Amino acid sequence: MLDFLRKRKRHWIIVFFVFIIAAVFALFYGGSSKFGDRGSAEIAEINGEIISQREFAVQYQRAVERYREMLKGSLTEEMIKGLNIKGNLIEELIQKKLVLQEARSLGLMASDDDVANQLTKVPEFQVAGRFNKEQYLRILQANRLFPAQFEEDQRDQLTLNRLYSVIVDSIQVSEAEVRERYRLDHEKINLQYIKLPLSDYLAEVKLSEEDLKKFYDRTKDSLKEPLKLKIEYLAYPYDRFSAAVEVSDKEIEEYYQANQSGKFRKPKEIKVRYISLRGKPDADARQKETLRARAEAIVKEARAGKDFAQLAKRDSDDASAAKGGDLGWLTQGQLPPQLAPIFELEKGKVSDVIEASMGFQIVKIEDTKAEKTPTLKEATAEITATLKNDKAKREAGKFAERDREKALSGTDFNALAKESNATVSVTNWFANGEVAPEIGQNQEFYKSAFSLTGKEISPIISGTSSYYLLRVKERKEPTVPPLENVRPQIEKGLKESKAYELALQKGNSLLDQLKKEKEIVKLAAANNLKLEETGWFLRAASQLPKIGELADLRAGGGLTLSTQRPIPDKLYTQRDAAFLLAFKDSQPADMEQFEKEKENLKKQALAESRQRALIKFLESLKAKAKIKINNAFLEAS
Repeated sequence: MLDFLRKRKRHWIIVFFVFIIAAVFALFYGGSSKFGDRGSAEIAEINGEIISQREFAVQYQRAVERYREMLKGSLTEEMIKGLNIKGNLIEELIQKKLVLQEARSLGLMASDDDVANQLTKVPEFQVAGRFNKEQYLRILQANRLFPAQFEEDQRDQLTLNRLYSVIVDSIQVSEAEVRERYRLDHEKINLQYIKLPLSDYLAEVKLSEEDLKKFYDRTKDSLKEPLKLKIEYLAYPYDRFSAAVEVSDKEIEEYYQANQSGKFRKPKEIKVRYISLRGKPDADARQKETLRARAEAIVKEARAGKDFAQLAKRDSDDASAAKGGDLGWLTQGQLPPQLAPIFELEKGKVSDVIEASMGFQIVKIEDTKAEKTPTLKEATAEITATLKNDKAKREAGKFAERDREKALSGTDFNALAKESNATVSVTNWFANGEVAPEIGQNQEFYKSAFSLTGKEISPIISGTSSYYLLRVKERKEPTVPPLENVRPQIEKGLKESKAYELALQKGNSLLDQLKKEKEIVKLAAANNLKLEETGWFLRAASQLPKIGELADLRAGGGLTLSTQRPIPDKLYTQRDAAFLLAFKDSQPADMEQFEKEKENLKKQALAESRQRALIKFLESLKAKAKIKINNAFLEAS
């Protein structure tokens, strides 16, 4: 083992991403892979280096287990697909390869001594405060890890951290930069504006038949109706096969003993009422303190005996306010991290103010249920139902397997349904991405349906309450509808497009006048247009009052209008309107408040600058890399 940690040498490198043992075990501990013996195949190639299916499978299994632990066993296959674990994981593995390659080229790879020193610092590997080899090997063995691979993983992580440190340590921000950013972000401005909605120009649009035909030809690909299927399927509902199965007392007792400390342990529960005070996303420190003071006042009222439900109805910004903040019964695993401490509160107690990402929260514990494990007698009904369902599912699977063989030999679905206590049905037409109501959200069903050709029979598809066998009943190929079928849609789209062009023409003409005359009030009056004001808002706000978000504004880097530059260089737009803006007035930022917050703001600005530098670094590595991904494996696995 690295020559017994290189004789326990004391050298240690301080890195940006500090290790903690929880992170080590979350990243590297885990069970065996479900991908079998396909480890030698390639899943991706990065600058000539391979990510094998075995490497991917091990990391994938660990990622799934972490989600399973977070969700306390409620993780389903549908949720796994929705979380896009595979797609995110392959991106992480590619980034890791790229960074390690760069570190190697810069001579920053961690040595055996570095790894040895890292391991000596892990408390779980120590006995009486000193590294213990036997303890180290015992922990690895208990977690089914080989020392060589674990140490290589540590080497990679140390190398990554070393390179990250080189990057982030070179990033600094000055007080002057932070001060200027604060001044801009906290300055309030008021704008005048003229809105030119495209609806005002629809009446001016005149369409010819030739216009419609040309527009139809340009846009007909977007009108194409997708491939649609009608699927005939055999369903084998599990509950139909339960009458034929029996469960013995011995099976019930064995199941209870195997699951007593896991499935049957009822964790402690708390009945919670909740108040949430949400701040504005762009709130400054003073606004946050005002909100905190309001939260503290509510806590005092609640602890003085005021009805918490009434306080929630009066003050909470959460949807639960209508129910007096009632969240019902919760277990610890259902609580977000910031609320975890409330689990220790006694019945009837009100929490202190809890700070969250978007404001402050207050909780009252209405009632508690102690942790409990039911007796065998108490659990018998549940165990019996579970075992009967499992057996019924296996029985349904046997019939489905037998019927699939018969269907492949030509036996009709209707005949099979009569023989096997199954049902035969046909869906309505549906396209890829749509859901058949009788099937629900079963992605395996739809994926299989659209992979079938001709009279093919699908593999057995598993659902939450049934197995399925499918075949295509009818098929509508993708088609472009004739103009007459979509004439109203084409007319509407073309009129709006031309009206938008007219609004832009009018807006740009007005902007040219405004640049010369500098007076938006006179411009509006002369053209009989309504002039409005946004009212005060922070310059850095993502949305303008009364206007909303302007895509051109975000893309252009923000709003730079000022007393010195009151007129913009361009027209601003939304999907259905154009806006002519003009600066009216400003309120300077409170720089006294900046002095109070200066140190925290510098830390925040430094962290953001370093994060941007890391992202830019990773993007640059990826841009010049040669990357090949085996998408077929990702889709099939």
